[in-house]
Amino acid sequence: MKTKIFLLSTLFLMTSSCNLIDSIKPDGNIGGTQSVMGEVGNKFSLGSTSGVSGFNAEVKSLENGISSITATVTITDPLVLEMAKSVPEFTWNGNTLSVTKKYRITDQGIQNVYDEGNFTLVKYDDNVGDEYSIKIDGKTIKRKVESKSTVDDYAWGFMDIKVMKVGETGRPVAGVNKIEYILNHKFGIVGFKVYFEDGSEKEVRFFSQN
Repeated sequence: MKTKIFLLSTLFLMTSSCNLIDSIKPDGNIGGTQSVMGEVGNKFSLGSTSGVSGFNAEVKSLENGISSITATVTITDPLVLEMAKSVPEFTWNGNTLSVTKKYRITDQGIQNVYDEGNFTLVKYDDNVGDEYSIKIDGKTIKRKVESKSTVDDYAWGFMDIKVMKVGETGRPVAGVNKIEYILNHKFGIVGFKVYFEDGSEKEVRFFSQN
């Protein structure tokens, strides 16, 4: 069951529909130089996770500093498939879903971009305790910098790197207390971890081609 909840939360991270957002106080533009991670053609991949296959994400367009990223994934778990098909913004081809989201990705940080405003995921010069929030469907979603390493202490691929960990709370995902994004100033999102209500946790690595 924990694996099913984890997969559902992974899918949830690909959503946050614009038409559910209200009472936003938009974050400012993070600024900085365009990152190659947000350039057209860049692809992303997910570490191995049971219950899903064929995860692919690619930057399809880049306009005025905003990257549109389309992700696709095939779901093999019947329960997760049933839950995912209840999300209206997913497009389906059999058991394979696709969704497109917008981001601002620069050498200064990463933001979700909605019609109503920005929701900052990270600014690389942030300090522990800095936070951002947005209101979605009447619920306040918060992101807070929880740690920032000063040495290469996170194993990623074939290297150890410095990371920032940004905790996100407030999303209505059953069985989940918190989602933690793991980020690096050079490689962007390098992983995320889900903390479950029963005290357990599960982590997966995330990779950018560029």
